[in-house]
Amino acid sequence: MVLSQKTEKYSTYFIRVDNVKFRKKVVPGDTLILKLTLTTPIRRGIANMKGLAYVGNTIVAEGEFMAQIVKKKDE
Repeated sequence: MVLSQKTEKYSTYFIRVDNVKFRKKVVPGDTLILKLTLTTPIRRGIANMKGLAYVGNTIVAEGEFMAQIVKKKDE
């Protein structure tokens, strides 16, 4: 996936994780891929999402997430 220049200017910080169901074990060295969908519009930099966590093609967890979207400072 290629990120646009607009998305590269922001960082995402998870501030809340709810209703998580763990399906499989995740061990150090695994690459966790999150596929999330917004459940509400982003307001004041806060995003509410729901989605799945994958290692490879295997679903390892699912849940609800809240994250803060912060614009990166120019270097």
